[in-house]
Amino acid sequence: MAAPKARALGPEEKDECMKIFDIFDRNAENIAPVSDTMDMLTKLGQTYTKRETEAIMKEARGPKGDKKNIGPEEWLTLCSKWVRQDDEEEILRAFKVFDANGDGVIDFDEFKFIMQKVGEEPLTDAEVEEAMKEADEDGNGVIDIPEFMDLIKKSKNALKES
Repeated sequence: MAAPKARALGPEEKDECMKIFDIFDRNAENIAPVSDTMDMLTKLGQTYTKRETEAIMKEARGPKGDKKNIGPEEWLTLCSKWVRQDDEEEILRAFKVFDANGDGVIDFDEFKFIMQKVGEEPLTDAEVEEAMKEADEDGNGVIDIPEFMDLIKKSKNALKES
């Protein structure tokens, strides 16, 4: 199994990865045992298939498979490839459900259909229209992926605050 492509880690992700690295850097020598790699990733809330685990360990051990330790830069590279962004993946899956015709945007009818089906009480047309206006940040009459992601993140934050 090939490793996923590396992606840029956000500051919070990088900090979280380094906190885990520091826990496994037992002697404060800026190294952690390669044998602890899976434990380190698990501490970040990740789970992997057997094939993924084998690929991660192969990458961590190096080309000859004899590397005993991993440094912080190597660790961050592993994190950038193997730490999944579950929230974004879930949001994209949800977007595809809303985007019934698959044109890459959610129009009013698609938004209305979903909004009237979810929740305890269906929304009125006026409520759907208001929600659509709020979500449609650029005012072009449709919700694209970035707008949808913002909408979901705002909703999650509002739920956390309540």
